[in-house]
This record gives sequence, C-alpha cells and structure tokens, in this order.
Amino acid sequence: MVKVKIHKRDLVWDEWNIKHIAKHNVKQAEVEEIFAQTVRAKKSYKERLVVFGKTKEKRLLTVVLEKENRGYYVLSSRTASRKERIDLLK
Repeated sequence: MVKVKIHKRDLVWDEWNIKHIAKHNVKQAEVEEIFAQTVRAKKSYKERLVVFGKTKEKRLLTVVLEKENRGYYVLSSRTASRKERIDLLK
C-alpha cells in the first residue's frame, strides 16, 4: 500500500456513480472529504485504484477509482470492511 494525494477536483462524477455510492450509504461529499488529505491506496484489477481514507466523522471509506483522461472516475465507495481496517493498521 502506498500514500497518494488526489485532489477532489480530479474526481469525475455523474448521475450513475452518485446513485451507486448512495446504495452503500455514502454521499459524494464524504468521498470528497477523504481526498482533502493524503490517502492510502493499492492497485486492483484492470489497473483500478482502491483508496482508503477517513471522513471528518472518522468513518473509514473504501473508494474504487479508474483513471481517465479527465481525472479519476469514482466507480464505487463503501464503508471499509473489517479486513481492510485491520490491514490499514499494519
């Protein structure tokens, strides 16, 4: 896992991904909050980036991003799993 800095202005939003993260009880503002700081990330399949960060409310989120020409498309976001939280503490 590596530390990365991605600015919230580089996140790409559309109607689909906003509705999709809402299914996981995550708001667009929460995802953007975690990118106000340096986050931890790892590569996933299809060269996607899995990012972990805390909201102001101390909620640990997992965000899946795909690099595009115009920035990072938010594919999904949810509360981090127990395994992910343990891995982050290592």
